[in-house]
Amino acid sequence: MSSLISSPLVMVCGFILCAVSQLPAALAFVGFHAAPKRISTLYATSGSSDDGVIQPHIVILGGGFGGINSALTLPTLPWSDVAQGSGTASVKPRITLIDKSERFVFLPLLYELCVDDASIDEVAPTFKSLLSGVGTKKISTLSGLPDLSDALQLLSGESNDDAETKEGNCEVSFLQAQVEGIDANNNQVVINRSSGIETLNYDALIIATGAEVSCDAVPGASQFALPFYTVEQCFELKRRLSLIDNYLEEVRASSELEQSTNVVVVGGGYSGVELALNLVDRLGSNDVQVTLVHRGKQVLEYATEHNRNAGMERLKSAGVNVMTSTSVAEVSSWDDGAHNDNMSETLRKQLCTVKLTATNESIEDEGEPETTQLATTLLLWTAGSTPTSIRNAGIRNSVLPRDAMGRILTSPTLNVANYPNVFAIGDCSRPKKVPYPGTAQVAMQMATVASWNIYATLSKKYSSREQDSLKLLPFSYLNLGEMMTLGTNDATISTLGGIELSGPAASWLRRLVYAVRMPTPGQGLFAAVDGSSRKLARGALRNARRKSKPVDWK
Repeated sequence: MSSLISSPLVMVCGFILCAVSQLPAALAFVGFHAAPKRISTLYATSGSSDDGVIQPHIVILGGGFGGINSALTLPTLPWSDVAQGSGTASVKPRITLIDKSERFVFLPLLYELCVDDASIDEVAPTFKSLLSGVGTKKISTLSGLPDLSDALQLLSGESNDDAETKEGNCEVSFLQAQVEGIDANNNQVVINRSSGIETLNYDALIIATGAEVSCDAVPGASQFALPFYTVEQCFELKRRLSLIDNYLEEVRASSELEQSTNVVVVGGGYSGVELALNLVDRLGSNDVQVTLVHRGKQVLEYATEHNRNAGMERLKSAGVNVMTSTSVAEVSSWDDGAHNDNMSETLRKQLCTVKLTATNESIEDEGEPETTQLATTLLLWTAGSTPTSIRNAGIRNSVLPRDAMGRILTSPTLNVANYPNVFAIGDCSRPKKVPYPGTAQVAMQMATVASWNIYATLSKKYSSREQDSLKLLPFSYLNLGEMMTLGTNDATISTLGGIELSGPAASWLRRLVYAVRMPTPGQGLFAAVDGSSRKLARGALRNARRKSKPVDWK
């Protein structure tokens, strides 16, 4: 293992990838757009201190990659201390991040948390721990992002003669609450806390609530399918895998297992392929059959050719049953009583029959589509989001324009038409006809653009700078590459510079790059140390098992 880590190729690739991942997203911005209309007058209910200083209030809805990076980027911008024509107001804002959970989730490592390859503090730190100290003069050392002031000012043509404006003092806080609606006409957000319904005023709003995941469109799916996006779902999967382990151990001992246990993963995108391959490593392929169901013609259809080929080869070698051009039509209860004497009541309740329908047009043209029924022990759902049956919940409870999938329509500068102080980023936004990929790097790059545009919008209202000195930046996505885990000690990577890597070396490099991309340096250091130690320990255990030989009792 040490020789693997010290491999020159791995070290060179690691250096390049880490350097690329730290490039400010501002380098991806091309061109400028004219500034939109000036925002409405600051609400009298905005933050006011005892000495009468009034601060604009920026509210961020959602604490995913877009939301947390917005909260970390905004304080690094060169806010002015004195408002235009007055010494009684400050442009330096109050920033409030709102999320229904108390923890940020680094989704690419969620399965590692499920199998104890990562700790909860690495994958899901609390928002309060990430935001501790953010907004003070120590922001440049506490934020996980580089200080973007100089880069963004260079792009906008603004000078920075006053170094003091770069210092912090932006108040950043976290509020755990459920968003009930947005009153964009009155610059208000309605939230539901443990104390009841509350209304929050804002001067600028960033909506970063992510995609809405719903199984409602498939009858029975909500009852039996387990999505895999949150910490709670991660621990639930861990519990169910433990139940399957106990069941398999008992039936093997009694020699009653006549058919394999079926695990079905719905969705052949990045998450589905990663989950299916890791489940094979976790459960083994002798007594467990993992099936991957995808409605498209091929899995990983949006991946690079290198990663797609590596993923498909690994699926084949791992024995995963891949069913493309197939949709889930219905999920129903299944318990025929066979071989269930050793099964726990909890696991028995999860047994279901998954009805699959072929989506191949040639089959449909001939008459009734071909159907298949799978008796399933564990059903996991990673398919793309679908419109929820609750039409007016959360951010949908607003007058903001949306497409058929519920994504908020924005301009290239990420703000909403007729509401120039409202911005939408990440999976919940759609700034162009063809949506951007629903990836973390898209949300992170959008966060930087939206943060700058909010700074420009508020500064033009309250700053003494010339009105035409600040420009709104249009969003332009720069694909820095992609990484996928293909099992416990396997991964595939393709980067912006054309570097392609697969195998154990890519697995190590993936964890190191993710450590670099953690929201804060402290979090990144913890991830690098903890992740490396866990991989070394697992590698040592795997090598020990490989060297041990069964005793011949002849």
